Amino acid sequence: MGHGKIDFGEYLHQLRTEHKLSQKIVADKLGIDISMLSKIEHGERQVQSHMLIPVAELFDLDYKEIQIQLLNQKIDEQFGNEPFFNEAIKKIAELKNKK
Repeated sequence: MGHGKIDFGEYLHQLRTEHKLSQKIVADKLGIDISMLSKIEHGERQVQSHMLIPVAELFDLDYKEIQIQLLNQKIDEQFGNEPFFNEAIKKIAELKNKK
């Protein structure tokens, strides 16, 4: 990844190993199979938004924080190298704040 941020799949792998949980337990909680979880942990597949609440519950994390982390990764991957990235982010934030 571009700016030294951790990949969400790596983050999930770290959480799982720190909590000494098997891939089966985590996969079951997320409603996916072990193969899909492995692909997510290895960066071959993306975590889907609907998986964040089960991740937060399983690891006793703040849902808002992990959603922000996932959004940061997705936005950075998609648009992080665009020349006017910072200006665009500021503008969208201003527009959202007016609502």
